[in-house]
Amino acid sequence: MLAVMMAKMVGDIFNVSLYSSLLRLKCIPYLDVEPFVHHRKERLNLELFSARDVMEPHVRVLHLKENIASLAWLLASTSHGGFPVVGRPKSDHTQVFQGTIKRLELCMLLENEHIFEPETNNESFSFSHPLPYEKITVEKLPKPSRLVMLLNRYTTDPRYQQLFINLEPYINKSAMSVQAHFSLQRTYIIFRTMGLRHLTVVDLQNRVVGVITRRDLMPLPLEERLRLQLSAHSPDGGE
Repeated sequence: MLAVMMAKMVGDIFNVSLYSSLLRLKCIPYLDVEPFVHHRKERLNLELFSARDVMEPHVRVLHLKENIASLAWLLASTSHGGFPVVGRPKSDHTQVFQGTIKRLELCMLLENEHIFEPETNNESFSFSHPLPYEKITVEKLPKPSRLVMLLNRYTTDPRYQQLFINLEPYINKSAMSVQAHFSLQRTYIIFRTMGLRHLTVVDLQNRVVGVITRRDLMPLPLEERLRLQLSAHSPDGGE
């Protein structure tokens, strides 16, 4: 055992471990314990950057009251794994962050047409007979071909343009979010230690302004985005 341990330690000093090499070959977005980002041969201090510097600003959000046709088109035209959900705390308030919902959960909801409701003049919905947690929380779709058929029907049939779904009973209201000026170093730590797949970025009024995914914090994309930030703020334009 001692010989094996010593051999592994010596090997790790001179080479990247086999486990890490396989992760990179399979393009699995694995985050290191500490982010090592360099610019002009100097290591960058991520405490000097914020979440807004690496977030994706063009984020697709859903509403507590969501149109079936629009929701089906969104799932058919994107591959995002989750979406922020926004809503108004009061009728005269702006849309603010309420939580998140996963793509698989949305797909399972769309397979249950009996929970669709007609359009109303307000954002209130009945909460009668919501689907149980076990029915929408799955590891994979049971029948992917059926979902493709349903999405095509929902986007082409005019009936579904007048039907809506209440997402409030199904969203994750405990989903984490950070403000746009939040430290990038601490954002990275939160993302890695909590095993997040996406993190919503909000402004001071709790409005959604962007989203950070695991791929955004990988070494190469992270270094590229920070390089662009430094170039934009440097007098010589980064030359």
